[in-house]
Amino acid sequence: MPNLESYIEGVSLIDEQQLTTSLDNDIQTSLESIAELVLNIFDTTALSIVANLPQRIIELYKFGSKITVAKEQLPNDVFSESIIESNPKIFRVISPIILPSGLKFGWFIFDRASDSLLTEKEQSILNSLQKSFVNQLVQRKKQLEKINSSKFHSTIFEQNKEDEIEKDHLLKKLQKVSDELDEFTSIASHDLKSPLNAIKRLLEWIYDDCKDLLPQEHLENFQLVLSRANRMQVLLEDLLSYSRINSCDSTRANISLESIYQDVEQILEVPQTVTVDIHANNEVLDIPLIPFKTVFQNLISNAIKHNNKEHPVIDISLIPSNQYYIIEIKDNGPGIDPKYFSLIFKLFQTLQSRDDVEGSGIGLCIANKLIINYRGKIEVASDGKLGSTFTIYWPKF
Repeated sequence: MPNLESYIEGVSLIDEQQLTTSLDNDIQTSLESIAELVLNIFDTTALSIVANLPQRIIELYKFGSKITVAKEQLPNDVFSESIIESNPKIFRVISPIILPSGLKFGWFIFDRASDSLLTEKEQSILNSLQKSFVNQLVQRKKQLEKINSSKFHSTIFEQNKEDEIEKDHLLKKLQKVSDELDEFTSIASHDLKSPLNAIKRLLEWIYDDCKDLLPQEHLENFQLVLSRANRMQVLLEDLLSYSRINSCDSTRANISLESIYQDVEQILEVPQTVTVDIHANNEVLDIPLIPFKTVFQNLISNAIKHNNKEHPVIDISLIPSNQYYIIEIKDNGPGIDPKYFSLIFKLFQTLQSRDDVEGSGIGLCIANKLIINYRGKIEVASDGKLGSTFTIYWPKF
């Protein structure tokens, strides 16, 4: 975007009330020549040429007595002439200097002794003088830009070479760390599954053998231990899923939301008390099926799992868009306090106790990471009382 400082060599603050500036020598010479013509042609008694800087108006040239005009009295883009003294008549002319870009450089302000306003011919002469000054400004700015651009590109080229080398080094290092972490997570969670399954089966056998012999309190403790084992099993499964996100099958498929939900409904074994309404008109989506279905399944599972209503209702809508498949998943659950919006997408984070709602705290994190991997985004909206709405933006291309 053009700015006035690019036409002026330097602007500095002398104190809180005064600015100083310097002009290019060629521009300064042109300005003085035009000022001399204005003085001679229009019988000028006082002249001020000012620049319209963001900080304040600054005077570039002055002749005669000081002309004081408040900024709000200066017209934006129209010529004005008014009588400031009656005897003898003194007219004040204010003519804005507008650059080709539309940027307002400043104003010619001068007082002239005359019996009448400027004639059309005199206004035409003034316009020509201003255009000459503007042309000088534009030409000099282009010259300076060409010089500065050459220096700038030379510096940037050298800097970019160094940055690219450093970037490649960091990317390789980051990729190595990421691969090592994924490998560790996968191996750790996989190797833990077998001993955990053995512990779980042993506990179930003991429970079955002793359930008629043990007091109720001990049976409840057994159930608690079994639930913890089940929770650990779910956690390990989710950890495995999380570690495999980057190697997820990206095979694309043409399929509707209704068809995807039929598969998800069987996997989740959606209770009869849950009502799911889909508003997508069986529109066919061109998507990487497994990643998309994983996201879809996790969000629906989340909406069911955390719903505290006797009859949960989930509304799924496909919103028209040129760039994205925009899917809204809205529930009538307890909602999410806005202060937790950033927390819910982090690993192992749950807003309710795992004793109240079983979950690993990984589902939304997996969904978020998959969406980001495919250059999409996910948003959540809720007042913390009347349900939540998760909106998926999945790129079409």
